[in-house]
Amino acid sequence: MSKISASPKKSKIPVVVKELWVENRLGLHARPAAQVVRLAQKFDGDIILEKDGSRANARDLLALLALSCPQGTRLVLRASGSHAQEAAVALVSLFASKFGEK
Repeated sequence: MSKISASPKKSKIPVVVKELWVENRLGLHARPAAQVVRLAQKFDGDIILEKDGSRANARDLLALLALSCPQGTRLVLRASGSHAQEAAVALVSLFASKFGEK
């Protein structure tokens, strides 16, 4: 008889965690949220934004808007997969640019 292992092998999926701040005056409204979605769609893997325990897939416009992120909101970015680092750098840059707004 062969033995079946009860514990699955752990995969080594890279996970990148970054802190983001919504700095533009109008917050994460429809246009900046759409920019986040378009950018997130360019990368493989999972990209999650978290605010006060609520999570949103960065590829889901309505989920991002539901986070309700006015100016000054702190978000945690969790990117995993083969392009996690590139996705994190791109999103950090987008937030730092204030989405092209003031």
